[in-house]
Amino acid sequence: MMISALHSVTVFAQKRTISGTVVDERNEPLIGATIVAEGKSGMTITNVDGKFTLAVPDKAKTIEVSYLGYASQTISIKGKSVFAIRMSENDVQMDEVVVIGYGTAKRGNVTGAIAKVDAAKLEDRPAPNLASSLQGQLAGVEVRSTNGAPGSELQIRVRGAASINADATPLYVVDGIPIDDLGSINPNDIQSIEVLKDASSSAIYGSRGANGVVLITTKMANKDDKVRVQFSAAFSIQQLEKKIDVLSPEEWITFRTAYNNSRYLAALGGKGATADDDWDTRYALNGNRVNYEYMNDPRWTQPGYGGLRLIDWQDEFYRLAPMQNYQLSVSNGRGNTQYRLSLGYIDQQGIAIESAYKRLNLRANVETKLYDRITLGVNMAPSMDWKDGGRVDGKDQQANQVLTMCPVAEPDAGIYSGAEPYASYLWSSTKISPIAYMEQVTNHIETARLNSSAFIRVNIIDGLRAEVKGAYDFTSRQTRTFTPSSVIKNWTDGEGYHSSANRIDIRSSKYLLQAVLNYDKKLGKHNIAAMAGYSMESSSGATTNLSAQQFPDNSLEVFNQSDEAIKVALATLSTPNRLLSYFGRAQYEYDNRYLLTASIRRDGSSRFGKNNRWGMFPAVSAAYRISNEKFWPEKFVVNQMKIRGSWGMNGNNSISTNAAIGLMGSSNYSIGGSLTNGFASSSIDNKELGWEKTHSWNVGLDLGFFDNRITLAADYYDKTTKDLLYQVSVPGTMGFTQAWGNIGSIKNKGFEIELTTQNLTGRFKWTTSLNIAYNKNKVLSLGEDNSTVFIGWDKSNTQVLMVGQPLRAYYMYDAVGVYQYKEDLRKYPTMSNSIQGDVRYRDVNDDGKINDQDRTLVGKPDPDYTFGMTNTFKYKDFDLSVLLTGQTGGMIYSLLGRGMDRPGMGASINVLSRWKNMWVSEEQPGDGKTPGINNSNTGSLYDTRWLYSTDFIKIKNVTLGYRIPIKNKKIINYARVYISGENLLMWDKYEGGYSPEVNNDGKNSDYDYGSYPQARTITLGVNVTF
Repeated sequence: MMISALHSVTVFAQKRTISGTVVDERNEPLIGATIVAEGKSGMTITNVDGKFTLAVPDKAKTIEVSYLGYASQTISIKGKSVFAIRMSENDVQMDEVVVIGYGTAKRGNVTGAIAKVDAAKLEDRPAPNLASSLQGQLAGVEVRSTNGAPGSELQIRVRGAASINADATPLYVVDGIPIDDLGSINPNDIQSIEVLKDASSSAIYGSRGANGVVLITTKMANKDDKVRVQFSAAFSIQQLEKKIDVLSPEEWITFRTAYNNSRYLAALGGKGATADDDWDTRYALNGNRVNYEYMNDPRWTQPGYGGLRLIDWQDEFYRLAPMQNYQLSVSNGRGNTQYRLSLGYIDQQGIAIESAYKRLNLRANVETKLYDRITLGVNMAPSMDWKDGGRVDGKDQQANQVLTMCPVAEPDAGIYSGAEPYASYLWSSTKISPIAYMEQVTNHIETARLNSSAFIRVNIIDGLRAEVKGAYDFTSRQTRTFTPSSVIKNWTDGEGYHSSANRIDIRSSKYLLQAVLNYDKKLGKHNIAAMAGYSMESSSGATTNLSAQQFPDNSLEVFNQSDEAIKVALATLSTPNRLLSYFGRAQYEYDNRYLLTASIRRDGSSRFGKNNRWGMFPAVSAAYRISNEKFWPEKFVVNQMKIRGSWGMNGNNSISTNAAIGLMGSSNYSIGGSLTNGFASSSIDNKELGWEKTHSWNVGLDLGFFDNRITLAADYYDKTTKDLLYQVSVPGTMGFTQAWGNIGSIKNKGFEIELTTQNLTGRFKWTTSLNIAYNKNKVLSLGEDNSTVFIGWDKSNTQVLMVGQPLRAYYMYDAVGVYQYKEDLRKYPTMSNSIQGDVRYRDVNDDGKINDQDRTLVGKPDPDYTFGMTNTFKYKDFDLSVLLTGQTGGMIYSLLGRGMDRPGMGASINVLSRWKNMWVSEEQPGDGKTPGINNSNTGSLYDTRWLYSTDFIKIKNVTLGYRIPIKNKKIINYARVYISGENLLMWDKYEGGYSPEVNNDGKNSDYDYGSYPQARTITLGVNVTF
């Protein structure tokens, strides 16, 4: 009996091997085409020669061959083992294989909303980081270049922000392992990227899926592919994309002269002062005292400005910057062990002087087949990166200083004005030269990462497989800063007196153990698939912060040179974070027409109160491929049609690991009239703190026209987030003023359209891909009384969370003009101290006066529409792609512009060029929008003068490539050269900053206080395969 059973198993497991070549219409090999055996009993992809080898069960009758942009083919394999397959271009996306989270599926069988970018699109567009490769590619996936600094990460949002205070970043999953950020991922290692947008797709990731899920699959050697070496090199030149229009040195002198004359006449006009008075006259009328706000520099009117140094600070601060990018990989798919080893190096000089970024990436993906049914795999991805450069972006940092720095300096000081040993120009503020700051301040960051995982996969029986995976991630980051006294305002106190140094060491680690069981079975016209899994994650970290002051010598930056003791020696251990999960999914398909998917996940997180640590996240979706019905016409304009619908629930646990824990902190107590050190509560113990829960439904339609020369995917979604995580205000008597709580709800709804058309398919090919997304958000509730919550930059109360209004709506005075004439003060409502030349505001409540009651809703930060369009042209061995991106409907507040206009700043700093049209007098009333520089409320209030539209259209990328024909492929198999331009041209109305995409808020793109600007980049590159 035992012999008979063993014989049955052997027969059941019998397989045979087939092989072949997949080429396009020009007989060129298609690299990465997917070959799937009937019943998903085997799958592989073609190598760089277009070749494949696949072991299939004896009973398999067909294979399916698919490649993005080409019509899929179902091919009979009866009685044949070698195949020559030619594919025709025809974007049949429904047969494309996509990753769906703990598994894969054909796009035609997907019931949720999933967007995909494959390796071909990533390789054809050179990019220094992964996120920038996604810009403009996917509907509903907004990728913003919020900071142009070398090595900076981009902000990704999927279908709007699903939270008001917790993090809204999507979950990133690389080869099945969740990671915290994309900074360490080399774009050259990516095989495909899928974005799970709706709840039915992302609910399998439960508590972290509310903001969408980005699934990244890295490259692996193609099975049976011989040893291949791939090399690419790119050299780039970067320059400032856009200059902000501030006053030139000559215009500033005119501006300052008008300011001085105004101040002089206002103070001494009663003593006979006139605007034509010279230095001596003004000196005498002012009581033989020098006042630089009354007196003009005589050199301003001399030829050549008397030798004064006239400076364009943007030209001095920003430069042409080179960037180099090298990639090398070796792969082998033959034998029982397949591997791909890669090495990547990028060296990017920043467009701001003294800023730079370097990154070294290594990756080893190895799989080995121990037995017929057992496979082991290891993925190792260590990386290092180094960042240099002073603090450029943010409040009062160097991108701000470059614009506000007085454009006139003494001849000996020049571009080092204000820095030791040069005094500031007497008619300017005491700002320190941003050039000196960048050259003398040390700001160095080193980061080492290790992302590693290993798995064992067992095919228990045909259709049933188990996989156990373990992962370990480690990050170590060291930040070293040193600020010499030479760039401190009061450097005259002595060398080293105000110098300071800081060192921060951060170490974090994460462990993961995951077990997944998959079952697939085909029974006639019925296909069923089931998956069940378990996951456990644990992470922790430690931070050490050291700082010191008063170094005896500005050239020495080590701590033991400090005259004073180390000010702070703080070591902290973060609270360990644990996540325990159980999950499952079931899929059913009947006759390739009716599709049903259901999933559920149960998560337990240590971040929440002990009464609410567990959450349940179900989802269900269905689809109907109506075009596969017998009644559907065989020759019809619409050759493919699928209707989709889904509902699901996700969570969000992106809050501090200590949010629900009552903590103690150091405090002082008054005992007997003297202060005594002690401890007091610093946060509340909240046992009820629980998940944010996002309920979402989605309906979609997939269409193919004219044998799929035109494909369309359209989705409408509605998602509501309840129990919002928010730091609510609590009485100060508790010892703290804020605590985490669950309050309120918000809604995001919108639609997405992805359209691909193959306009020309002959020798000259032209394909257009267009994606458009619309999103509208609204606050539904805010706790029991729905009270409006005032928020905004630095407690400015310039934004609100208000029921019925968009999230983070701007709320401020609406500036409508200037009191140009005396009669305007009688004609229009005024403030109690309004004078001619002041800003005029809208009287919102029509009470005849302007006060705090006239603040009103004036806009919102998030755009209504975002879009991307790619046109790709191919002729013989040439290819050209043009990517346009854009958005409309949002606004941004320029704190930078407001900072240049504040009262008390006078004319000692530079200002935006619109001040050439300022109000001076009734005879010089200006443009009716720009007030007088001397006026009391010029910049004291937050108003709409600095609120700008973020609408833009950008030529994001243009790439021209040439594939070099190679007749003898014994050594070189493939070679392509290209030239590419990034951020080539932008049309926008944002005058208050460098880019409408910027973000100084950390989470939301609402404010700009001077951001590191974007670079326009021209790249020459080559890709070679040996």
